[in-house]
Amino acid sequence: MAEFLSLSPSGLPKEFDMEQYSEKPMVSVEEREDHIELNYIFPGFTVGDGEQQVDDLTLPFKEVGISGSGFVSESGKPLLPSFGRFIQIPIGCDYEIICKKNKPVKFDDILITPAQEQATDQTDEIAVFEYDSDAYKDEALYPEDVVQVGEPQNLDDYKVLAIHVRPLQFSPGKRQLVGYSNIKITIKFSAMDGGEDEMEEFSLTDPAVNREGYGNLILNPRRRIAERMPVNPVPGPIRPRPRGPEFLIIYDDKLKNAAEALANWKNRNGLITETVSIATVGNSVAKIKKYIRDRRKFFLSRLRYVLLFGDVAAIATEELSGNTTDHYYFTKKEAANANDCVLPWVSGGRIPVSSQGDAKAVVQQIIEYEQKPPCDPDYYRRMTFAAYFQDDWPQDGRANRAYMKTMESIRNHMTSIGFAVERVYVSNNPNPQKYKDGTSVPTAVRNAIVEGDDATDMLISETSEGQLVMGHRDHGNEAGWAHPSFQKEHLQSILSSYPSIFYSINCLTGRFDYNSSDSFAEDIMEMKGGAPSLVAATELSGTWRNDSLMKGLFDATWPGVIGGFPGTNASYAIKYNRLGDILNYAKSYLLIAHGTNSGVKDHFEIYHVVGDPTLQLWAEEPTPIRLRASVLRNTLNIHVNPAPADGVVTIWYQGKLVKRAALSSRRISIPVGELRLTPSRRPALRRFLYVCVSAPGYRYTQTRVTL
Repeated sequence: MAEFLSLSPSGLPKEFDMEQYSEKPMVSVEEREDHIELNYIFPGFTVGDGEQQVDDLTLPFKEVGISGSGFVSESGKPLLPSFGRFIQIPIGCDYEIICKKNKPVKFDDILITPAQEQATDQTDEIAVFEYDSDAYKDEALYPEDVVQVGEPQNLDDYKVLAIHVRPLQFSPGKRQLVGYSNIKITIKFSAMDGGEDEMEEFSLTDPAVNREGYGNLILNPRRRIAERMPVNPVPGPIRPRPRGPEFLIIYDDKLKNAAEALANWKNRNGLITETVSIATVGNSVAKIKKYIRDRRKFFLSRLRYVLLFGDVAAIATEELSGNTTDHYYFTKKEAANANDCVLPWVSGGRIPVSSQGDAKAVVQQIIEYEQKPPCDPDYYRRMTFAAYFQDDWPQDGRANRAYMKTMESIRNHMTSIGFAVERVYVSNNPNPQKYKDGTSVPTAVRNAIVEGDDATDMLISETSEGQLVMGHRDHGNEAGWAHPSFQKEHLQSILSSYPSIFYSINCLTGRFDYNSSDSFAEDIMEMKGGAPSLVAATELSGTWRNDSLMKGLFDATWPGVIGGFPGTNASYAIKYNRLGDILNYAKSYLLIAHGTNSGVKDHFEIYHVVGDPTLQLWAEEPTPIRLRASVLRNTLNIHVNPAPADGVVTIWYQGKLVKRAALSSRRISIPVGELRLTPSRRPALRRFLYVCVSAPGYRYTQTRVTL
């Protein structure tokens, strides 16, 4: 049982309930005309047993933690809490950071457990305990700085700084822990020469829109800071005139028909989409990057999504420090060094197919998922989580990896908001007792553990039934999941046409450059009843960071998985629930949970949307829309009920888009003359308009109107 130790904080509000919030920090934010003040209060921390054998010695390590915090995590060095969040700052400003902290509280005779950064989710990898003996002889405080501030980044068109506050420092040589309960950070702003250049990078499609989807990661998510900071160079009210597509598809020439079919559907579904041949772009890493960045960078560009439609033989991918990656096609710049974690500038993905048949199959999967979602209400409540209890030698009943605890923590949240989550768990120890963090494995979890063959049969059955999301934490390779086993050979047994979104968070299951055969992700994306698109890794991936990535993926759509805190914290779902945005959110969370290091950079590079980055996940059962339309006295009258706030109407004539408009009310009247319809080549035949209505969370609907 973890023990709570107090840091003797001052300034806690009267309503603060220590039993309810325990060690959760409190954070307040005050935005002034020329500075921001951040006040952190850390009530305390928890300490749990983490005893480990090192050579011939049994060392009494302790695991320390603060709920809702990430960690300072360097291989073999002390693992300490780090409370990270982004802070939005105004465009066109220089800044200065000032930090003040209270007198420290000291704890003697304590040995902090080391971080295990090198562990990966490669199939059947055996955990090797990481312990830096030299670091544990050092008497200097670690980490050296209580506050760490990253470089400015573009996060969903916010200009942000990643700020990590480390309230605990540790002297390994003295076995002494030093803690601070009250820390104040002031960010002072001044005008920056040439600040207008940032207008390109941080431009908004519509400044009136408050997209607060990153509210659990940003301490001040509302987009009003520019109005309060007079040093911001953005001129007065802007009347935006967005240009270009929202979604760009770069296709292999032989897949042109499939790419255009997908683009046609996306335009009907309200997303402005354009296609371009890789022959026009130029098939090299440098040319692809330049083309995408040039299309994205101009002020008020609509471009936010890019799909590479073709395999790596037709559309080049980048080989970077051993990683196969498309990541930097979707960023504004390159990584400057081994620890430079560059956030995406757009949401991207790849459909890695080479034949017209495979391309057509994938496009059909995507369209059916969005256009014709299942009518079964139970489908929108169903999820399946697969995980492994790994207890390496000598087996003592305590897990060496956090696979099962990670999925259980997410499952607890999902069931609390009404989802039915099936467990498919296996273990290499018939008597699992404790998770990796030392907490007890609940009886319900132990009872849910099944034998390997039974688990595989369950996964086939659950996929055949159709699941809103299938999540996996364990080892993997190009052929599929290791524990529980779910391989390419098992996919042919799936009989249903119901789709399932896969979060395949392990090693190599998304390897789209594999020459021997297609990867697990490619096979399941192409099959009917599989995954219309999914998230997976192209390379070996780190266990510690994979657990965080999985939490971020779920928190993006169903906020609350990532621990909140009293004070200014708020949670918002990612707008539209598009898969590329969900992955970008999860990658952003890695900077919060783990800071900037080479491991996080690797995860940025190796995790991809295998499929369509604009795929809108169903977070709940879609609402139907009733649509009627007719032409009377040369006016097209459209009646919609309900009229969703983000709804879009598109009108089509002879296969071409003639009108696109926001759904402003339940009744819309458009003079037919405004549509500029070209005369039919066969005037004796009836002419038709197709009216299409779409909105996030609603069923797509269309109707045909006779002119």
